[in-house]
Amino acid sequence: MCGVAGLYRPGGLAERDAIAVAAMTGALAHRGPDASSVWTDAPAGMALGHRRLSIIDLSPAGAQPMASASGRYSIAFNGEIYNFGELRAELEEKGLAPAWRGHSDTEALLAAIEAFGLEGALARTRGMFALGLFDRQTGALTLARDAFGEKPLYVARIDDAVVFASELKGLKAHPAWRGEIDRQALTAFIRHGYISAPATIYAGVSKLRPGAFCVIDAQTAHAPLARETLWYDALALAGAARRAPFAGDAAAATAELDRLLHASIARQAIADVPVGAFLSGGIDSSTVAAIMQAQRATPIETFALGFVEEAFNEAPYAREVARCIGSSHNEIVLSADHARDLVATMPDVYDEPFADPSQLPTSMIAAFARTKVTVALSGDAGDELFAGYGRYHAIARRWSGGVSGAAIRTASSAYANLLLAAVVAPAQALGFSRVAGRALAPLRMRLEGLAARSGARSALEAYERSFTVVDQAHRFVRGAKPVVDPLIAQVAAQPGWSVLEQATLYDTLRYLPDDILVKVDRAAMAHSLETRVPLLDTDVAAFAWSLPDELRMLGGERKGLLKAVLGKYVPRALWDRPKRGFGVPAAAWLAGPFRPLASDLFSRANIERQGLLNADAVVTVWEDFLSGGQRRVNLVWTLFVLQLYLTREL
Repeated sequence: MCGVAGLYRPGGLAERDAIAVAAMTGALAHRGPDASSVWTDAPAGMALGHRRLSIIDLSPAGAQPMASASGRYSIAFNGEIYNFGELRAELEEKGLAPAWRGHSDTEALLAAIEAFGLEGALARTRGMFALGLFDRQTGALTLARDAFGEKPLYVARIDDAVVFASELKGLKAHPAWRGEIDRQALTAFIRHGYISAPATIYAGVSKLRPGAFCVIDAQTAHAPLARETLWYDALALAGAARRAPFAGDAAAATAELDRLLHASIARQAIADVPVGAFLSGGIDSSTVAAIMQAQRATPIETFALGFVEEAFNEAPYAREVARCIGSSHNEIVLSADHARDLVATMPDVYDEPFADPSQLPTSMIAAFARTKVTVALSGDAGDELFAGYGRYHAIARRWSGGVSGAAIRTASSAYANLLLAAVVAPAQALGFSRVAGRALAPLRMRLEGLAARSGARSALEAYERSFTVVDQAHRFVRGAKPVVDPLIAQVAAQPGWSVLEQATLYDTLRYLPDDILVKVDRAAMAHSLETRVPLLDTDVAAFAWSLPDELRMLGGERKGLLKAVLGKYVPRALWDRPKRGFGVPAAAWLAGPFRPLASDLFSRANIERQGLLNADAVVTVWEDFLSGGQRRVNLVWTLFVLQLYLTREL
């Protein structure tokens, strides 16, 4: 795991460019504390920077930026190619292998690119990565990102050059950086709690999409992502898997998933440094840890985090699972006071507004794990691939495709809008005072949300609207427009898919890369810890997509098939309980130890000074939370995180 940065100026580097890339690379030191280097080809206009966290081949032979054997390609690579041994073997078998200088995965990838071309090489990989590849023969820079977006890559134009980096702080270290907040991205953040690729919080700065690459040359450097192409099209591949469903019975499906997970975990546990696993005691992390331990003759290191608040504390469950599988278990506890101190650092960790409250425990457990290991496996993606979230099943129950369902939805929408008009119109027509208007605002927002969900044109649109932070997010941002995600229509258009299939795939393509994977990558890399996600192996994903709903939910249970696999290693009594997730007591924290800070951030004077948000809307939500039983906690937390960010930024 590493940090990459680079600058491409067609026609040749300016003298200041190498200095700029060195500064950008230095800003990513936390991603790679072991070594730093900048490579330049001034006449060609290319500078590549790299910060190294040594995982595979700790010798200088694994150092980057790295040149291919022929010298044609130079690469700055962040991530891991888990099947690099298989790539080397294929190259050797076909007589295409160079004289190996070491045994790093980067060297194997470069050799595969020379032998098969970039797309041919990427199609052969199993891994997570973000990379910048310069081709001296064509004079073009190629940027690429892994299949599901585990590793980040940001791109912009600064000072008439294309620049890229693993994190926004890398771009911001460029001496000519000028960042302007994008109001539509701000609106998207308030709506979802994160900002989806390709957008970022800054106008003119983009994230490369998961599974994509783009080739930038002298003709396209003015629009860096204009030629973005998918080398891994998850939507198309899911459709292909859906058209050729798994034909076996429950026993065969359980055996196949067990086999695939064994293979993925074995690949992802390879490293030349200590490797452990996060263990919450839930289904996903317990499955990964149990299979990983089954493959080892000695105890693996497992890591769990507990809370002082008993309702959120799952550490005892993790302890029991660890005892059962025989791991060497480690625990740490997050208190409200510690969380209050930690939350102030989150804008620096994430660089963009990011509202997932579990960023706090994730950051803390990552720092804790780094004291013993350099790599940690996680159980992320189990809910998205195997239908674990209750919201999937709620929307499937509520949505009916028949005439009666359509009539109910139409009537509900009309009723909600009628109520909305009854509440809002009199206040406007009768000239109610600001105080009265603010008193009606919470009811208005709830009715607007009901109207929006009821008027959805598809099950997936209803799903997305139901589980946003707030549907009418544009009302909180001055001069903003409603946010529409084009991915909803693309997924909803797939013929013959069940509501469950649509919702889980949508989250795999949107919520997983833009929330869950962002949370884990930034929190872990802030402490120079590499995280790996065995459930996101492409074979595991393709298998999950091929499963009929009755097999994914074996026995009528969420994640039923995954539970069947886990039951082979850990007795059901140790994990069969209602799902909690990696949540935090956000309401108690905001009303308690966080309240002085939040009250300052939500002051009308502070909001109006920033000039971006609608002060009336924000203040109303905060006051309603304080006076009404801690209502709308998700929205309050999202606005709290946003104000932390904006106060630092503006």
